[in-house]
Amino acid sequence: MNQTASSSSTALCLLLTAAVFVQSQQPPNHAPSPAERSSTSPKNNPTLPSLEPSTTDSSDPELSNSELPTEYSDFTISKHVGEVNLILSVTDSKGRFVDNLTADDLKLLDNHKSPDKWNYFQARTNLPLHIILAIDVSSSIRDRLHFEQQAASAFLKHVLRKETDEGAIVAFGSTVQDKTVHMTNDVDALDATIHKLQANGETAMYDAIIAASGKLRQNRRNGVVRPVIILITDGVDTASKMTLRAAEEAAARSEASIFALDANSIYETDPKGRHVLEKLSRETGGFVLPARENSDLKGAFSTIEKILRCQYALGYPPPDLEANGSFRPIEVIPNKQGLQIHARNGYYAPAK
Repeated sequence: MNQTASSSSTALCLLLTAAVFVQSQQPPNHAPSPAERSSTSPKNNPTLPSLEPSTTDSSDPELSNSELPTEYSDFTISKHVGEVNLILSVTDSKGRFVDNLTADDLKLLDNHKSPDKWNYFQARTNLPLHIILAIDVSSSIRDRLHFEQQAASAFLKHVLRKETDEGAIVAFGSTVQDKTVHMTNDVDALDATIHKLQANGETAMYDAIIAASGKLRQNRRNGVVRPVIILITDGVDTASKMTLRAAEEAAARSEASIFALDANSIYETDPKGRHVLEKLSRETGGFVLPARENSDLKGAFSTIEKILRCQYALGYPPPDLEANGSFRPIEVIPNKQGLQIHARNGYYAPAK
């Protein structure tokens, strides 16, 4: 797909992250997991839609309410105390990304209530990216690790902007290995780290998601960023000490969107790991991309790159927020028929 600088550019994603205040490390015992609450798009399949341009018509009216958002094109949006920051993507009934919506085209519910206002609405956001590549290095992928290393390295070189973005590498076999002490914008160092990976052992995927999520939380700044976990695996966990639910909660607290590269064997017609990857992606506003053959890897990374270049961001003060550590569902509803929202399904309120 060719991209242009005009307003008819073909991919809209809106990716959604909920960045809320200072959140506690552990929720109260009664706090439900994201999986137990309604998703933004309950029937969404997070499998990657078509990247064809949409023909959905959209006007661009003046925003009638002075409290409605302002559009931004800068790299930085300051994070305000008491503000939730969201990123979404939208597809039409044919699975094509829609990139011409305005703030008037969307309705948002936070914990089943509409916010009083939106503080900003940014089209095709340039907000900084914080990307963690979580790479399965178990024995089962030994034969394809070389191809994964090449594709992952090329992706980071194309995507990371030195002045704004940062990345890190987490590898997981029988244990999780944090290969970068800090998030970095040094693409050469990340490239060297990727090519030193060796395959061995089993698959501690849940533990890897928790480690990656923790690293993203530690790297939070005063400004709004787009945290992303790119998970390269078949989705079958065989060695984690923690559970899938714990991984889901960690991802929600980090506000990361998970893009899963499905590395299941082409000979498996209904791989169980695929269902886990779809669940993780759906709850976090990401997608599952096919990477079952070596030839798929480059295309999968290329698709993620296109999505990340065309996201929309918005921020708002949450209604009736209480510092009780509870999970607050978010629902974004398109005002036009035939559209689907791909977004995080909620966030955790701060605790006292």
